Amino acid sequence: MVFSSDLVKSKCLRVDGKRIVNSVFMVLLIVGAIADKPTVSFAATTQDVLTLDKSTFKPVSQNQAIYRSDRLRLQFNYSLPDFVVEDKTFSSGNNVNSPLLAIDIWTKNHAQKIRAGDYAGGTEYPANVHINVYNNPRKLTLQQWVKQSNQFSITRDFKPAKIARQTGIKFQSSGLYENEHVVFVNPRDSRIIVVTLSKTGYGNNDAIYRRAYQQIVNSFVFLNK
Repeated sequence: MVFSSDLVKSKCLRVDGKRIVNSVFMVLLIVGAIADKPTVSFAATTQDVLTLDKSTFKPVSQNQAIYRSDRLRLQFNYSLPDFVVEDKTFSSGNNVNSPLLAIDIWTKNHAQKIRAGDYAGGTEYPANVHINVYNNPRKLTLQQWVKQSNQFSITRDFKPAKIARQTGIKFQSSGLYENEHVVFVNPRDSRIIVVTLSKTGYGNNDAIYRRAYQQIVNSFVFLNK
């Protein structure tokens, strides 16, 4: 009977041992499942965020266009839905009053009217934003260049201005329209760049063109290569 009792105890131990092993195995499975589950969840969440960022990302230049002149090594941004850029290039010369490049920025409405011939027959074009680039063979300072130029009349309110990482000058002038100018030098070739906002003093166009003027001044850069 003692032998039988020991045998029973031994069997019980084996059974208990199996239960213990099984219990430990189950605990390990549960811990492993718990440990694995967050990893999968985090990976999926991270991928969702990246996909969302990519699909909702809108580049700053989505509605912007870049005007670039490889010949004169300059560029600026303007609003593509609102404005049209027209340019004319001229042969190089030493006449300081003859531009190498003349750029006009028009509202789409004004551009359509110009192309339709509404201003033909000597009618003055509307006030707008324009950019002219001039040779500066004598390498005059900005103040000297403005003083000798015939492009401005009744100038006033001269102040320093920062544009394209250069120190220029801004001032106002009066003529057919009231004008705001920013004048600065290309450090590579000493050419003079003039950005002008012309204003009528009435209607909504002054405010519209001022947006273009400000954007050009803020985005204007010289190209190194």
